[in-house]
Amino acid sequence: MDKIERLKIFCLVAEKQSFAQAALQLGLPRSNVSYAIQALEKEYEVLLFYRTTRKVALTHEGSMFYQEAMRLVTQLKELNRFKPQLRRQEGKISIGMPKRLATQLLIPHLASFYQRYPRVKVLVNSNDDFSNLIEQQLDCVLRVGQIQDQYLLIRPITQTHIWTLAAPAYLAEFGEPKSFEELQQHYVVDYHVGRHYREYSDLLFRDQQVKLPYRLLVEDTEAYLQAGLAGCGMIQIPEFDAAPYVQQGRLKRVFVGVPDLQLPVNLLLTDRQYRPQYFQDFIDWLEELLKQQL
Repeated sequence: MDKIERLKIFCLVAEKQSFAQAALQLGLPRSNVSYAIQALEKEYEVLLFYRTTRKVALTHEGSMFYQEAMRLVTQLKELNRFKPQLRRQEGKISIGMPKRLATQLLIPHLASFYQRYPRVKVLVNSNDDFSNLIEQQLDCVLRVGQIQDQYLLIRPITQTHIWTLAAPAYLAEFGEPKSFEELQQHYVVDYHVGRHYREYSDLLFRDQQVKLPYRLLVEDTEAYLQAGLAGCGMIQIPEFDAAPYVQQGRLKRVFVGVPDLQLPVNLLLTDRQYRPQYFQDFIDWLEELLKQQL
């Protein structure tokens, strides 16, 4: 195991705060992960983690070491961009993004990008959980919501409105709420990635948050939409996704007079100056597409 691999393991342990979870994700014995960390501590003569039976936490020196290690791992990954085949008009682009954005926006419009770059492969990692650009070796990640990645370049794209919706069958059974006070007998569909059980769900608006009970919890956006269409409860989804169903009469907006929650849409990239032309053109093309559709 070379030093770069040990640094990658260290960064993953720091992010997961667990030797066991890092080993599980990497498919390595836990002893290999422990050895990698011990080797770094011995080489640099520094304690990187506080270890207890319940928790692994970075020391002060470990936190500074993590910042430098992340920069180094990112920069080394980018050296692959200098391979000759990646400087021509062919190569691959790997992008992480939410499932509904992939299926409803990106994939239906990819033909226009292929007209210019027919020999570029686009690898789509469509996942409702946050894709990790460094960890999953992605070229870019599209995210809806707030961003906390301090080691990545954030390219703001636009904002999307979140509509509150219910199926006609649901409203026929429970009535259409005109105020938050009328929500006592209503349900929402709970959407939560990660299987963390909670007692109540939320309706989120620009200026307030309302807790409501739910009868169904799902973990992906497709199931969430289908649950709303089936009348299992009220849902909240982006305007671009909701508008066709509202026009068809399959969903109806509620609380139209209440200011909507707006979420930022950002593209995350590694912060570097040089990119293959096809990749830069893809980023520009995707930004224009999202601005038109969102």
